[in-house]
Formats: sequence, structure tokens, C-alpha cells
Amino acid sequence: MRFVFDLDGTLCFDGKTIAPEIKEVLTEASHYGHQIVFASARSYRDCIPVLGEELSQELVIGLNGGLAYDEGNLIFHSHLEEKGYKAVLSWCHRYNLPYFVDDDFHYSGQQIEKMPFASHVDPLHLAKQLPLVELKNPIKIVIEMSRHEDLVEDMASELTLLNVMDVSYFAHEKCLYINPYETNKATTIVDLLGNDFVAFGNDKNDKAMFKASLYSVQVGDYAFLEKYTDEKLPADSSAIAQKLKELYQQF
Repeated sequence: MRFVFDLDGTLCFDGKTIAPEIKEVLTEASHYGHQIVFASARSYRDCIPVLGEELSQELVIGLNGGLAYDEGNLIFHSHLEEKGYKAVLSWCHRYNLPYFVDDDFHYSGQQIEKMPFASHVDPLHLAKQLPLVELKNPIKIVIEMSRHEDLVEDMASELTLLNVMDVSYFAHEKCLYINPYETNKATTIVDLLGNDFVAFGNDKNDKAMFKASLYSVQVGDYAFLEKYTDEKLPADSSAIAQKLKELYQQF
């Protein structure tokens, strides 16, 4: 069986680390004949310091399904269509909105320090912050909207109507997330692995993954996700490690 894990809020609770007891159980999956997969909104670049040297060699799906790495090598990527990409940048530059753009490893943007995840970007200095014109295959854009929340509805509506990208607003971060059209964690997981997988997640971003899975485990109390959940756990490392051991035997 494949076990697919979101990172932040599911396995990682401080934005930087996974508890040793969880890591130990993750590395035992192969003893039961299982495969471990990670699926995150993060770039692969920013998953590496959280996962560590060994686990980062597993299949890692990043940028909400926009790319996948296996054994440290890029095996899949999608990218934003030029029409949509230019439309997003037009909004950002017109209103001087902070934004962050990822390609398959490097990044660009403006006022990056204002992004809610700025402190977690490339802590190992593996990538380059490129001038925007040098970022050739943009995959994901995050736009920080805290100073312009009045624009969110019109901006999201106009961009969605182009039918060339997926647009989601995360109110708790006050950020718009832009991904390639009909691309998310679930689409990439299913394309690469099929539907026979157990999913662990914690929030809105994991809904499609839960719906596509054979069995789903919610970590934490995000109400929106509960109706797609087979089982619910507290955001506690010991509880997660114990449940993993049980599910390894069950599946």
C-alpha cells in the first residue's frame, strides 16, 4: 500500500521538523511492504530540510501537485500557461502586491519577506532567487493579499474565468494560490500511483486527496475536511506514530 502524507500541520507542527518518533515509523514502512509518499504545498527544495536526507529520497509531490521528485530527481512537472501567468503578474504589479513564484526548484517574486512562509524558504540555500524574466517554467504563484483584501473576490473571479489556472484563497493566510489548471495533489498522486493509497492530511488543501484515496486520516480539527475523513487524530506526534503502526498492519 502507498501511504501519502501532507507535511505542514500533518507531520510537521513547527514549520521546520518532524518528530523523531514519526520519522522512525515512516522509515519502517518498507518492512511491511508499503511505500511512503509525501504531498505538500511546498517546493521540493523546501521539503528537503523538513524530511531530512533519507526521507527526501522518497517520492515527493510538491507545489500542490505541480511537480514530483523521486530519489532526488525531477520526474514530473506542470506549469502555468503564459496567458494566465501574465494576467496574474499584471494584477500584482498594478497593485504592488507581494508575490512568490516557484519553478521546479528556483524561485522569484517581489516583497518576498511579506509572505507568511518567508522564513521557511530555502533554509539550506540549495536554490537561487532569480530575476522574474529568468524563471522559465513557473508552476505556482502565491499572492499575499492582507493590504488588499477588497480585491480578492474580483481578482479571483477574473483569473478563474480565463479557464487556464486553478485559483484558491486561503483566508487564514490571506493568500491567493495559483496553480496550473486542474492540477492538485490528488491529480498527480492518481496519475503516478493510482487510487490505492492511504492519505494523511489536515486542511482544505487535502480535500481532493482525501476524496481520491482508499482511506483517509485527518490530523487536527479542521471542520471542512471532516466529511471526507475516515478517521481523525489529534495533532500529536505519539498518536500519529501509533496509528501508523496500526495501519501498516491493517493494510
